[in-house]
Amino acid sequence: MGRAEHGIWLENKAAGQRLRMLVLPGENGGRQFVLEYVNQPWRGKTAVPAHLHTTFAETFQILKGRAKYRLGTETRTAEAGDFVVMPPMVTHVHPWSASDEELHVRQITSADPPDLAGMIASIQGAITIQGLAKAGLVNAQGVPNLLQIAVIIDAAMPATYIAGPPVWLQRAAFGMLSRVGQALGYRAGYPEYGLLAAEGLTLPH
Repeated sequence: MGRAEHGIWLENKAAGQRLRMLVLPGENGGRQFVLEYVNQPWRGKTAVPAHLHTTFAETFQILKGRAKYRLGTETRTAEAGDFVVMPPMVTHVHPWSASDEELHVRQITSADPPDLAGMIASIQGAITIQGLAKAGLVNAQGVPNLLQIAVIIDAAMPATYIAGPPVWLQRAAFGMLSRVGQALGYRAGYPEYGLLAAEGLTLPH
């Protein structure tokens, strides 16, 4: 194992997305992280399910390509040069490719107040799903099985919830499924895929 340098690309081929971390939350006390992702043409809609954050605000800078994204109940479009802002407590889907061109996006996530644990859990979920995808442990949309997803979601609460079910129901349901998943060996993070801590991101050699 070794401490990862910024800029190492992780990939979920099934979802048509690769990403890299540029700024980690441990560098600023949990105030912000910055990443870039690239979606293949017409891909990326399933890379991150519809969700909301309780305190995170997300800004997406469209660097290349044409995007669609969902904010609340509306599906909107964005072009290269546009900035898309997704405030706390609003359900959303991150921009995905809506053209024959790759979509290149810079994502800036900020927390007010700072939330180092919540940010680490959010990023760790993405790292784990990318690792599971590389190992062939995701479905055709790039999504792991229910128990693995439950463990990841449970770890990310209360900073992040999926869209739809009431928060109290998610806490109960994903909490129960997460306990079952952990008993069967599922984890929110695995050394063989990469582990994020306040000190930095560690990836296998």
